[in-house]
Amino acid sequence: MTYKVIFSSGYTDDDEALMKGYRSDILILDETDNYYEANFVELNTIINLFTQDKICLIENNLVILHRVTKENILQSIAELHQTSFHLHWVPLSNDLIKKYYYPTEHWVTFEVVV
Repeated sequence: MTYKVIFSSGYTDDDEALMKGYRSDILILDETDNYYEANFVELNTIINLFTQDKICLIENNLVILHRVTKENILQSIAELHQTSFHLHWVPLSNDLIKKYYYPTEHWVTFEVVV
């Protein structure tokens, strides 16, 4: 299976993602042309967001990484594939992709084969 991992805001380096502790501009495209939105977050970022006054923290399509880097994101695709994420995550409609991720000229795409 070949996936395309799309950095929809572009990719130069990991500096901003490492500073923020998350990256939420990632799309995963599978071989059946389904786009999935993924939220990559560092565990420390979750701990900082999860204060005493919160009962729970709910986030769709959450992937927790030790460090949010391009390499870790790309390497996590194999584990996502092994968990059959496509059975649990809802693909984005074309309307949502156009609304939130277009124009595509800033997209940077990396292929991952698992």
